[in-house]
Amino acid sequence: MTSRRDHIAEYFVRQYETHEGTAAENVDSLFSPDLVFHLTGDKTMGRDALVRLCDLLRRLRHDQATMVTQFKEEGDHVSFVLYIVGTDPVTGHEVSVSTQTEYRFDGDHVAEVWQENPEALEAAVRAAGVRP
Repeated sequence: MTSRRDHIAEYFVRQYETHEGTAAENVDSLFSPDLVFHLTGDKTMGRDALVRLCDLLRRLRHDQATMVTQFKEEGDHVSFVLYIVGTDPVTGHEVSVSTQTEYRFDGDHVAEVWQENPEALEAAVRAAGVRP
């Protein structure tokens, strides 16, 4: 059985390094259909908005860097530092996300996501034209 840490790491490798599968397929492999992704205040986004954001982050140019470090696992919660940066080839704008992230698992899938710096994520969401 794959550990949750390995499951998360495999998702990021497929999604952003090897580009295996579509963003939707990769999101489906890790996140539950009723995902709640907490943003600032009482705003949230669901899985469809996450797929659109992942599409944006995936199409970043060759200067893209993705790092996932400092994993900690306690019960159903896994936290880590996520860093993604690169240039959007459509707009030419740099897209950058760097934040402490926490996933709450329900079985094998992530049911909730929190980030220490949701403002950075919201900037990337706006850059992708996604409305949570």
